[in-house]
Amino acid sequence: MFQRIIVPLDGSHRAEHAIPMATRLARAAKGSIVFLRVVIPGNEIGFYGTNSMVDALPTQLEARWSEADVYLSSLMDTFRDDLAGIKTEAAVETGTAASTIVSAARWEHGDLIVLCSHGDTGLKRWVLNSVAVQTARNSPVPVLILNEHNEAHTLEQLTMSLRVLVPLDGSELAETALTPAMQLLAALRPIGTTTLHLLRVVDVPLLNGSMRDLAKVDVLVRQHAQQEAQMYLDTVVKRLQEEHQGTAPLSITTSVFFSPDIPGTIIQQAAAEHCDMIAITTHGHGGLTRLLMGSVTEGLLGYTTLPVLVSHSTRPARPIVEQKHIHDPMDHEKELPSWIGLL
Repeated sequence: MFQRIIVPLDGSHRAEHAIPMATRLARAAKGSIVFLRVVIPGNEIGFYGTNSMVDALPTQLEARWSEADVYLSSLMDTFRDDLAGIKTEAAVETGTAASTIVSAARWEHGDLIVLCSHGDTGLKRWVLNSVAVQTARNSPVPVLILNEHNEAHTLEQLTMSLRVLVPLDGSELAETALTPAMQLLAALRPIGTTTLHLLRVVDVPLLNGSMRDLAKVDVLVRQHAQQEAQMYLDTVVKRLQEEHQGTAPLSITTSVFFSPDIPGTIIQQAAAEHCDMIAITTHGHGGLTRLLMGSVTEGLLGYTTLPVLVSHSTRPARPIVEQKHIHDPMDHEKELPSWIGLL
């Protein structure tokens, strides 16, 4: 369970949209909440500011610090009814937004970060260098990112029934998203149905040759990949059912799709399955590695309007099925490359 929840706030009403969710989770776990206000000593651009910094006079910094402290005190008073019975703390720290939030999760011994994204997508989001993305990429604890414009999936709706989609790629690393997802389901305790949908997206190369035999290979390769992917998902479902036997009723469904567009397929299937939330694991790659490999998590965060629970893992992705190159186009029994390592 999430015993200690960090809620970063930037003084805006949009950031405060994370408070009701954090409150419900803390109450369910009989835990505590730390409201964090990051004072950035320089120019602020966008949600929680950016990495741009300029020198600030001590008196200016002190004024910002005092303003942040007053804001948090006022906020806790405003939400005093919602926070009744929950241990709350206020913390004001100085630094760049994302790095300070990540550091706070460590020194405050947090179990979960809950924040509200500004909802920008596409080019604008990349220009602003979203703090939500940076935090999710580097956080040592799960990060629940809510979308400011997500009016279709309110807290009230999530407590009625809840469907969570978890994309899996066949690796143990991707499966680490299952534990926090199950914890979130247990904490929210919807009064309606609770469903965990496991999605396997397979990126199978199409041969598309002009020869009739190659067209046949395309079908055989897909059939082989479909069978392996479904067998893998069935194994995960069986394990989850055994681990959570005797707990609250949980429906587990699965689906397999073929597509080179992993984020897009995840978003499409989340809509098709009427899911309320997505839970995913990220490698946390940064810099050139992230640019070269691409990032399913960041692509997902850039375009989905659903809440996303991001778990960070530094473990290497070890696929269950060893990847091999297909030398003979007619040998459809050989293993296929997947999207392992893209998260």
